[in-house]
Amino acid sequence: MSIGSLPRVAATAVVAFGAALIGQAVLAGPASAVTPTKVELMNGQLRVEGQGGRPGTFVSVASTTSLVGSRVGSGGLFNVEASDFSAPDCRLTVSNSGTPTATVSIPNCTPSAIPVPETPAAPTGSCVITPVPRATLTAGSSSTVWFETTGCDTTTNSGATPTPVRWRVVAGSIPTGMSAPNSQGTTAGNIIGTPSIRGTYRFTVEVTDQVGDLDQETVTVVVC
Repeated sequence: MSIGSLPRVAATAVVAFGAALIGQAVLAGPASAVTPTKVELMNGQLRVEGQGGRPGTFVSVASTTSLVGSRVGSGGLFNVEASDFSAPDCRLTVSNSGTPTATVSIPNCTPSAIPVPETPAAPTGSCVITPVPRATLTAGSSSTVWFETTGCDTTTNSGATPTPVRWRVVAGSIPTGMSAPNSQGTTAGNIIGTPSIRGTYRFTVEVTDQVGDLDQETVTVVVC
């Protein structure tokens, strides 16, 4: 999976969830099968502890730019750790077997997404992103938003096998619960996942082809 890169969250954030805090720290979403009990994010170092789920099943922790996970251990406990982890919108989605179960708002965290420019950068060559129509997604439902291109070079210096164009998010934030951007085939890309927080999201994606030509496009996604 190719995941876009945005500035790292440098703040330290540690939260322990007791019964009185669950309603404040875990935002609205589908019924929870796993419950985070501790979240720590410091200088890109992530640690999430929790309980729930059958032993051996996979628990993932995702932000809009990073995705990690681990297996549930004996007693239904899990511990997810990762380096170089970022959360530009200060939220994490904790999932079991691919279904979002809890969206955690990290305390004492400053959103780090770069503001979306009024006009995205013009193409530097023939590689151009096709305008992306405004998308409306349903919170809690698995979704995909596609990006297409025309005129991109995927063969120069790549041998017999074409090399996909490269995607990244350069401004704004994609919907919480989704990851992006992912390459699809040689000339397309997408964001995928299950959006968990309602709202309007604007972000700018950038594509680069084999000869270094690039283009940017601003995308609007409404989660309702």
